[in-house]
Order: sequence, then structure tokens, then C-alpha cells
Amino acid sequence: MMSESQWSVRTSGALFANFFQPDGSSRPGADWAVKLNQGANDYNVTVRAYLSDDATRRVRKDSRYQAQTVIGFIYDLLAQGWTPDQRRDLVIVIQNPNETKEGSRKGWWQFWS
Repeated sequence: MMSESQWSVRTSGALFANFFQPDGSSRPGADWAVKLNQGANDYNVTVRAYLSDDATRRVRKDSRYQAQTVIGFIYDLLAQGWTPDQRRDLVIVIQNPNETKEGSRKGWWQFWS
């Protein structure tokens, strides 16, 4: 059972597109619809998630990885004291999965372990 102070965060969908940038270029990414719940309070926010310029084909096609990255971003903000009623632009850049300590890339399937 979830306590009143705990947050529940989940994505409810995404619009994948190329988004215009201030310089007139476009960049691939997604607007993720995120639902947050804490006790009796429900919130909806949108996170604009761009893909890094060096994003691998797997990262570009892996919507589950992208969604988990967005959820992690929201949990990080919550841990820093942000609340969804504090309106702000929520924008991140999704990177390739982190490298292991030995310096080689983790397999994309290992990222979820």
C-alpha cells in the first residue's frame, strides 16, 4: 500500500515527432504525457524528450527505454522538491545507456536489470 507521501508516476502516451528549434532546424523527440498521483491528488504533465544527436538506432526505436528515462527524470525532480503544481517547461535529452565501469557499453537489454 502506498503512503500519502509516495508518488506514483507513469506515462500514458507519447507524440513522436520532429520539433522545430529556435534556429529553424528540427530535432527528433517526443512529448510524453505523464500521470502523477500522490494520495488523493492526481496531476498530468508533459515532458518534451529529445533524442541525443548520437542516439543509437536501438535507443531511437526503444519507446520503453525512453518512457523509463522520462519517469526517472520526474522522480529525480520530485526528489529535489519539485511538485507538479509548480509549472515549468519539462525538457530532457535522452542519451544512450550508461557505460559500465570497465568502459564498454552495456547491452540495451541489460539496462533494465
